[in-house]
Amino acid sequence: MTEVGVGREVLPVRSAPPGRLTERLPYHAFRAGEAVAGVLPHRLVDGAAANVASLALRLRPSRFEGLRANLRHVLPDLDDRVLERVVRANVRNLARSWADVLRMQHHADSLAGQVFPVNVENMTEPLQRGRGVVIVSLHLGRWEVGLAGWNHRFGRMSVLAEAVRPAELFEHIVAARGAMGVTVIPIDTAAIRGSDGPAEARRLGAAAIREVFRTLRGNGMVAMAMDRDLIGNGTPLPFFGADAPIPVGVVDVAIRTGAAIVPVILLRAGDAVVAPCWPEIGYDPEADRDAEVRRVAGEVLRIFEGVIAEHPDQWHVLEPIWPGDTGRGR
Repeated sequence: MTEVGVGREVLPVRSAPPGRLTERLPYHAFRAGEAVAGVLPHRLVDGAAANVASLALRLRPSRFEGLRANLRHVLPDLDDRVLERVVRANVRNLARSWADVLRMQHHADSLAGQVFPVNVENMTEPLQRGRGVVIVSLHLGRWEVGLAGWNHRFGRMSVLAEAVRPAELFEHIVAARGAMGVTVIPIDTAAIRGSDGPAEARRLGAAAIREVFRTLRGNGMVAMAMDRDLIGNGTPLPFFGADAPIPVGVVDVAIRTGAAIVPVILLRAGDAVVAPCWPEIGYDPEADRDAEVRRVAGEVLRIFEGVIAEHPDQWHVLEPIWPGDTGRGR
């Protein structure tokens, strides 16, 4: 088991048992890509990443069936040919986002300078009152650069992130984010899903939740994407006209700690990241907790719907959100 240091606590991340060289290929491939991205002009790296994405889409179209189904649900009136153009643009933008990750370790300052917050007072004012802030976002735009650049400018940000395999790759990505001041709170979803019953799953997730509580009570910021059910225990909520499993735990934690809930989106705009901050979503801490969590989460989802509908080529969720749904006839 690998341990990842977070704040004052060390969080366990299960390592895969030692095995064949192929199990470590993602790590070595990432390091090689990182070395190349560190010396080549960023436009050349972006172009190469987009071309690789287009090739992957042609050679392995089934790999993107989940993304295709999600976009079909969001854009039910598009014919198949137009939808495929959106899917292609989406995959190319996703590849550019991974190119951003490869550049982080070498170009932290220049990447941070590409982030342009809008209405940032919606986030900073709760911090000035000592409340702590839960930033709710989604897998859209240049979120890696946006989060890192945001933290580079305002500080005190932690992000809940899925632990990837192999563990050494995750450790390296955590270190690269750390170089830009971002603290990663890992969620070992593979271990939680493979745990022996609910009690074991809760135990594996407890350390991350404790660190979220600690950060918010220390008047810090915690960012989490709410558009993907990592663990598999999301609450069914209406999203683009049909129930989808939504991870509402971060909303519950915000209410329990008295933190502000502020939606922030990190939009790709050429070489820039435009980061609009919505006004905080109010809640009644005395109301029925479950009902209030669902209501607040619903308000967040309505904001997400508008942004996704306007920028479908920037919304990158490869797993199907509405299983079995073709998106037709919504």
